[in-house]
Amino acid sequence: MKFIKNVIIGAIIGGGMILPGVSGGVLAVVFGIYEDMLDAVANFFKDIKKNALFLGPIILGLVLGVFLFGKVLFFVFENYPIEAKYTFMGLILGGVPILVKEIKVKGKGKGKANPALLIVSFLIAITLFVLGKDTFNINFSGQIDNSVLSFVLLFLTGLIFVAGKIIPGISSSFLLMLIGMYQFILNILNNPFGLSIGEYMQIIPFLLGVLGGAVVLIKIIRYLLKNYFAGTYSVIIGFVIGSITAIYPGFSLDYHGFIGIILFVLAMIISYLFSLKSLKDTKEH
Repeated sequence: MKFIKNVIIGAIIGGGMILPGVSGGVLAVVFGIYEDMLDAVANFFKDIKKNALFLGPIILGLVLGVFLFGKVLFFVFENYPIEAKYTFMGLILGGVPILVKEIKVKGKGKGKANPALLIVSFLIAITLFVLGKDTFNINFSGQIDNSVLSFVLLFLTGLIFVAGKIIPGISSSFLLMLIGMYQFILNILNNPFGLSIGEYMQIIPFLLGVLGGAVVLIKIIRYLLKNYFAGTYSVIIGFVIGSITAIYPGFSLDYHGFIGIILFVLAMIISYLFSLKSLKDTKEH
């Protein structure tokens, strides 16, 4: 049962990772596997069997979510954007009450949410998503060639990309759009076997940025969670709530809006129950 549950969670996270405005990190936090994933990746070789058994079904789900459901999700987002966005909003918000409780449980009864940090991170998220794209006029893709500057920009793109995957509430696709690299990376991912030699060479600094950023960010976040759990989780919750502004489609009273609200409520219930089950498993261990 746990295997199937983790496959489903992985599929939802995988699907969310490829959609603009949706953060895979947020979904991992909401479903209660974020910290365990960080620990399993960081300490993989310390207990290969245990970590492989945990990560295996999640990775399987991620693959299913990205490759099998990716086209379906893109179709749904393009043709039923209101219903799809309300569904993901429900998935995100449904887990928030459990995240607040998690601070006390994982903080061994001594922790509680920090309202100031939560509000600050919430406002930062809103600023990034609502004002960022219109305020900043950055376009890395127009400077990509074979120069040293191009190497640096591709490396930074890798850092930014992985930051959006690891930091909850920050969407990789949004960050890539912010620096003008979303279409560039999307073209590489959609046609990995049809690239020129020059394009393959451009992937190298990007991957170096991804790997380097992942190692550094995982260590930083694990340190913060270990030493400043309540404060770090308060910041995460603020980003989680603020992230919905990136996908909020507006309110309408037509058929699509009505169905969207129904899906929003159903998604909230499902997310809440999944998150509650994960919290109970934490208490038992």
